[in-house]
Amino acid sequence: CEGFYPSLAESAELYRIECLHCHGVSGGGDGPTANFLEPRPRDFRRGIFKWTSVKDGGRPTRADLLRVLELGVYGTSMPSLARLSEAERQGLADYARFLAVRGEVETQVALAYEDEGEVTDATFDDALDLVWGKWEKAPTQVVTWPGAIPEPTADAIALGDELFHDATKGNCSACHGNEGRGDGPVAFKFDDRGRKTAAYQDAWGFDIYPRNLRRDPFRGGRRPIDLYRRISSGIAGGPMPAMSGNLKGEEIWALVHYTRTLAEKALEDELSVRADR
Repeated sequence: CEGFYPSLAESAELYRIECLHCHGVSGGGDGPTANFLEPRPRDFRRGIFKWTSVKDGGRPTRADLLRVLELGVYGTSMPSLARLSEAERQGLADYARFLAVRGEVETQVALAYEDEGEVTDATFDDALDLVWGKWEKAPTQVVTWPGAIPEPTADAIALGDELFHDATKGNCSACHGNEGRGDGPVAFKFDDRGRKTAAYQDAWGFDIYPRNLRRDPFRGGRRPIDLYRRISSGIAGGPMPAMSGNLKGEEIWALVHYTRTLAEKALEDELSVRADR
């Protein structure tokens, strides 16, 4: 009804219905279906969120959380919850943030106990101030671009191609491969039995592979600004580095335009194959 806004208890109940089976009771990404999903559901308790608009590994803005709830995450089991009302999605954002803050505070308290051998009320207060301060800072960390987005001209795409393969600049091909198929030379290693395995693990301890930019590239959003943020600031929780320290803004946009052509070419190839059947 108009003017309705759920209480945290009401949002907890909605979380139990909609989210718990994947994300778990405490938001640990360990619900009863989690072991059957790839990639695994997000563990909120570390305060690490991959698909955000912020830099420096910051906490997501409220808009970031709501965007994921509304649109879902392409290529994963995270569905769109657009069928819920806006108030219900707002409440779920509240509850996800609550689980994340609680998890981080508990971690800080545990660390304080290891150092000091005791826990006091002040320990909890200090931990909460530290963690909540990170969330309050999020709006100041949003990555934006002043002015109009550079056009995807032939020269820009050619520059993106050059940067993608240049080991001293973008060096994207080292992980994503020369053709963007996620098969670059540093993406894999061989175990003691000679089997090819992932060279990297994510922040939650699971194997992680570079995105195949020709097949499922845009989990964090398909808009040009989404890709700009991924390349500029990296992806928290994984090995994707921030390129803002090595590339100028116009160069990052060139990479955005080039990577978009890789996905578009793959779509054209797929449509061509289907047409020939």
